[in-house]
Amino acid sequence: MSFPGIVLTKKGEDIATIKDENGRAHFVRLLTWLDGVCFAEAKPHGRKLLSSLGRALAQMDAALAEFSHPAAHRSFYWDVRSAGTARQFVGLLPDSRRDLVERFLSEWEKIDWNRLRFSVIHNDANDYNVLVSEAQQRVITILDYGDVVYTATVCELAVALAYVMLDQRDPIGVAAQVVAAYHETYPLTEPEVDVLYTLAVTRLCCSVCFAARQTRDVPDNEYLNISNTPAWALLERLSSVPFDWPMRVFRYACGWPVMKAQKSQPQRTRAELLSSRQKHLGPSLSISYQSPLHIVSGSRQYLYDADGRRYLDCVNNVAHVGHSHPYVVRAASEQMAILNTNTRYLHEKLIEYSERLRATLPERLSVVYLVCSGSEANELALRLARAHTGRHDVIVVDGAYHGNTSAMIDLSPYKFDGPGGKGSPSWVHKVPMPDVYRGAHHGPDAGELYAANVAEVLGKSSQVAAFFCESALGCGGQIALPPGYLREAYGAVRAAGGVCVADEVQTGFGRAGSNFWMFETQGVVPDIVTLGKPIGNGHPLGAVITNSDIAASFANGMEYFNTFGGNPVSCAAGLAVMDVIRDDELQQNALEVGKYLKQGLRELQSRHSLIGDVRGLGLFLGIELVRDRQTLEPAGSEATNIVERMKEHGILLSTDGPLHNVIKIKPPLVFSRTDADVLLSGLDLVLKDFP
Repeated sequence: MSFPGIVLTKKGEDIATIKDENGRAHFVRLLTWLDGVCFAEAKPHGRKLLSSLGRALAQMDAALAEFSHPAAHRSFYWDVRSAGTARQFVGLLPDSRRDLVERFLSEWEKIDWNRLRFSVIHNDANDYNVLVSEAQQRVITILDYGDVVYTATVCELAVALAYVMLDQRDPIGVAAQVVAAYHETYPLTEPEVDVLYTLAVTRLCCSVCFAARQTRDVPDNEYLNISNTPAWALLERLSSVPFDWPMRVFRYACGWPVMKAQKSQPQRTRAELLSSRQKHLGPSLSISYQSPLHIVSGSRQYLYDADGRRYLDCVNNVAHVGHSHPYVVRAASEQMAILNTNTRYLHEKLIEYSERLRATLPERLSVVYLVCSGSEANELALRLARAHTGRHDVIVVDGAYHGNTSAMIDLSPYKFDGPGGKGSPSWVHKVPMPDVYRGAHHGPDAGELYAANVAEVLGKSSQVAAFFCESALGCGGQIALPPGYLREAYGAVRAAGGVCVADEVQTGFGRAGSNFWMFETQGVVPDIVTLGKPIGNGHPLGAVITNSDIAASFANGMEYFNTFGGNPVSCAAGLAVMDVIRDDELQQNALEVGKYLKQGLRELQSRHSLIGDVRGLGLFLGIELVRDRQTLEPAGSEATNIVERMKEHGILLSTDGPLHNVIKIKPPLVFSRTDADVLLSGLDLVLKDFP
């Protein structure tokens, strides 16, 4: 970001004095020109521009943090701290609007200014003082320094938010994107965030009060009423918003628990919890880390333990749009308070969610079944395939995991070939993983060569009902399928009369970055798509989408009914997730941050020989560790050790793959470039201890 500079006169003055034709003296100064358009006129106000504004404000405040000047220490009516000055003009407002303004200003009175940081701030980053590049969607500069004042630092952001929210469909959500970017660049304190909304609406109240005074003094100035209209519209809209809601959203934007910690009865110690878990829960239930974490809350891309320590979550893809996202929580809780029942009744949310979900997929995939989990989704997909083909067998990819029901364990080499497994059932045909790093094929034709394994199975068996394949292999080691693999495999399966199932449980909903669905990166359209995990952001929700022919084959007289599948609360949560992905442009974020992170990981690979391969798409990435890049000897124990060490640095990762030597990265899609830098620096530090 640049700033206008003062052009000195020939005499070396920064301010010159000139006289007009009447002999009156005037001060004149000349500033350098910066090309751009005002924020108010720039379209659209998308994630990139809003984030740029947040960063620009933060950079300016950080630069001014230690700056001081006597002139800034003044009593100034546009200082939000001095809102009492505006309050004397409330009586000039229309009767219907006085109570609205008084209610907001009564919240301003409660602010404890002693808890806030103070500094010199610009104090007027309104939508006509912020200059942007429309082409680059970034802030170029902030103009007009006539309102500079020494006051609470957070007032800078509050003033900007008052104008950012004007004429927005979701003013609080838009403001939150600015808050998040500001906080990443120049961290806010909790007291600052908790008063931020109050300060923003106070600025709006000051604006309408001062406009009322000016209208009284200059009644013929039509501009005052024109510029005042959006402020009144926003105030009236915000008057219906519960006052604590924006605070929750802003806390979430900063990665803090949405609800403030409340004093409660003493909790059991971690040792006591672990002991009780081992005593009363099934022994086959695993737990992460040698020294287990006691996680008590989550927000955005962070998890918090019982001691208040924050961890950067790089692996829990279930919280697709962020842990405890307030919009998802609100949607589900509000619907729970109204109705939750099964799908034997008509309900708007069931239809709306099914329509919204179907609209994200190719037109041929037109029939939706809603279930409660990815395992249920894949179980139903198996039934659909068998009903449609009249066959029983299934082709699966080695290392795959499709769920925890009995049938899905039988379809998951990750389970049936692992500890406690009994090997492949007779009706399941396993083909090699299309792994271009460790497998048999590596060149540009690797996809076709691996797909030939599918065709080979089909040549030996006429009973194949379906080919199940994750659109990118998760438990197999974060493997992106080589180009052409699904195209060739699907072609062979369909030619043999089978159907093609794309398991998008871990990979869908924008995680690929370049596409909304991972299978789209292969240029194919499956016959059945299965969804789970992220589509409810932690709420139990899954889905199966197929074509009308397969759905008709399944409608053989036996009803398919799922008590909780598609209930109104689940649909409300699912709709909220889709809204957040759209409004916060999370698919684009996955593309940009994923590309940045992958580049950073490859740079680490160039300096640390333990990293054998970096792979994946968007925010679905894997790092395969090897002791020798020639022999590819797996570094499984090292991978486990690194994950444990990273936890001590406050960064959560996990391992996967058949050889347990792949560090997987599947964070919530709100994961940012700053988070990527934290992850990269942590990995770099830990990897230095390995040869």
